[in-house]
Amino acid sequence: MPSRVPVKDTAEYISKAAPIAQPYLQQLQQLVETGLPNATAKIKWNLPFFELGKQYVGIAAYKAHVSLSLSANLTPELLATAKAAGYATGQKRLNIDFDQEVPVELVKAILKLVG
Repeated sequence: MPSRVPVKDTAEYISKAAPIAQPYLQQLQQLVETGLPNATAKIKWNLPFFELGKQYVGIAAYKAHVSLSLSANLTPELLATAKAAGYATGQKRLNIDFDQEVPVELVKAILKLVG
């Protein structure tokens, strides 16, 4: 999504994302909703967020990847696992390039940090 177009909910955000990003975003949304069933979906800064108390998880589409971000720091073990599998990371995010698959088990492990 080149610019942050105003959206009212996660479904609208996904529908306005680049077609290549949509299946990634849908899969991440499903994983978040399954892994954090008590989280509240919200839009902040025109991006989808899922809040659980003071913790949150966000999903976003960019030009060459999608990103899963969270309020908690990734553990050194999760960072190492992601990097070993070829995924770019930051202290609080996992990037998934469009030529990669969503690492389902890794995402599930990351979600446990929030919920």
